[in-house]
Amino acid sequence: MNPPEVDPLPQILPQIIPVAPYLREIVWGGRRLQRFGKDLPPGVPIGESFEVSALPGQECVVCAGPLAGLGLRDLIARYGQDLVGAAVQARYGDDFPLLIKLIDAQEDLSIQVHPDDAYARAEGLGTFGKTEAWYVLHSDGARLALGLQEGTDEATLRQALTEGRAEDAVLYQDVAVDDVVFLRAGTVHALCRGVMVYEVQQSSDLTFRLYDYGRLGLDGQPRDLHIARGLAVTDFASDVPRPLSAPVPGPDGVILVDAGEFSLMLHGAATRTLTTTDAFAAVTVIAGAGRFADVDLTLARTALIPAGRTVEVTPTTSDLRYLVAAPGTAGSKC
Repeated sequence: MNPPEVDPLPQILPQIIPVAPYLREIVWGGRRLQRFGKDLPPGVPIGESFEVSALPGQECVVCAGPLAGLGLRDLIARYGQDLVGAAVQARYGDDFPLLIKLIDAQEDLSIQVHPDDAYARAEGLGTFGKTEAWYVLHSDGARLALGLQEGTDEATLRQALTEGRAEDAVLYQDVAVDDVVFLRAGTVHALCRGVMVYEVQQSSDLTFRLYDYGRLGLDGQPRDLHIARGLAVTDFASDVPRPLSAPVPGPDGVILVDAGEFSLMLHGAATRTLTTTDAFAAVTVIAGAGRFADVDLTLARTALIPAGRTVEVTPTTSDLRYLVAAPGTAGSKC
């Protein structure tokens, strides 16, 4: 018997590529992502949905079209610059620069801090540090840990950690739906119980836990702390970040973040085109539904737009809203 014929992969990428997430079981997670449109495995706490990820073992997969079943790492290897764009390849080489998640904090996350690129590379921990931004999707009157109390220096923080009262050194701030938070690497922070966010960040899983409430992991063992590394990368000098309410998007959307690492835009229910030039973009629907080129995207669905494409967006519900993230390089916004 002859083997079944397999359709060859297209030489030219589609205008838009819908992807399915990697779902991460984690001790502080819950089930709220299911109410937000995700199909969760039964009986386990899911804390994170990796919407766009090329991390080994945690990558997303094309879920429809001629590339269905192909992981993002294979997609990058096969199509390279045609997918990511000339500017991205020139700046990052073979490294995919973004990681996009939906995060459900059923319980407080650890008080933590992330390194910058220089520290990650100097310590042999990878190419990228971790600067990130959050868009708040749900809040049960919740708060975030954002920065340190005024006057907190390294010695003060070290003592608070040693004495098990890290929460005394951290600044807690209330957060509401549609708030935006930009977090530079080096900022002490934590998502807190009752909040769900969209997160765009550099493609890194480097987290240094400073304090974790004595919590046990899924394996029943205490979770590791990284106090020496965490103190080494903490920025004690910069201004404390503040949650800002997202502006109402106009016909061309609104820029929420424009940083060296990435940009983030919010769009509403207007028929329009999204154009990428020399860098890819990632679209995630956070309300309603719409048709993007020939792909229908509903709540909590994500798709990639390769570089050099123009995609017509037609709302199919009046409440359509979506976020567009792109790597921080010229021509990447859409």
